[in-house]
Amino acid sequence: MNRFDNTSKQERDDDNAKGNCTKQTKILELDLDYLERGGGGTLTVGGAPSVEPSPDSLDLIKVVLLGAPAVGKTSIIQQFVWSDFSEEYVPTDRKHTFYPSVIINEHLYEVKITDVPVIPYFPINSYYEWAHYRFYGLRNATAYILVFDLSNVETFQYIRTLREQMVESRDMRNVPVLVVGNKQDLLCSNTPSAASGLQQLAIAESACGDSREKRRNIVNLVRKHWKCGYVECSAKYNWRVIAVFKELMEMIDALEWSGGGRTSEPMPDSSAGGGAGSHENRCVVA
Repeated sequence: MNRFDNTSKQERDDDNAKGNCTKQTKILELDLDYLERGGGGTLTVGGAPSVEPSPDSLDLIKVVLLGAPAVGKTSIIQQFVWSDFSEEYVPTDRKHTFYPSVIINEHLYEVKITDVPVIPYFPINSYYEWAHYRFYGLRNATAYILVFDLSNVETFQYIRTLREQMVESRDMRNVPVLVVGNKQDLLCSNTPSAASGLQQLAIAESACGDSREKRRNIVNLVRKHWKCGYVECSAKYNWRVIAVFKELMEMIDALEWSGGGRTSEPMPDSSAGGGAGSHENRCVVA
């Protein structure tokens, strides 16, 4: 009898463990469309996984963020994954990886987001990658996010040079590249606050004129000549951070299901009479 009691207790413990595991895996779940529309709610996560999944066990979408020092690469990732921002600037001194699961257009993707220290150049071949950046996985990334500081447009030159090296050193066909202008909250923030009314407006227009022209040229270069996506955001205030990753996942999803990746088999209809239109263009992080 004791043996059966022990067995039953063990089964109950196993069931409880499975339930806790299920709760843990669902601790990060948000609808990106809902958040973009200004939906409320906060996101809390216990922490990033300490063990990297085996590359053989998961078909990972590998996303690498690159940019000049102090442009906010780490802050963008932490806002997206943890809804957290730190005022203290701590330079990234080693590789950090994050593993959100993203559902977009009813397609599930296991994503590996890699935050790396600032690199002086993009490795021109596998030898240089192995010799200097062996753990970074720069050349086999699925997609890249190139970040610059909107309040310091000179940081755009860094990613411009980096992109030229990328194009010269690896086949960039079917490799999405998204350019992100961060620190949108700092644009024209040095405008004197003592002025008022039309005078303040005139000062603001004069101070921001050069900056707007440079930004306009950047947007034109990125969208028309590079044929890349472009998003402006503020990691500090979590403005359009969701839009950054939604834009990137839209680009990846379009490639994956247009013949460049997965087979274009229709997903089973899981809605009960809700209609397909209600689920279009949805993006969820789990």
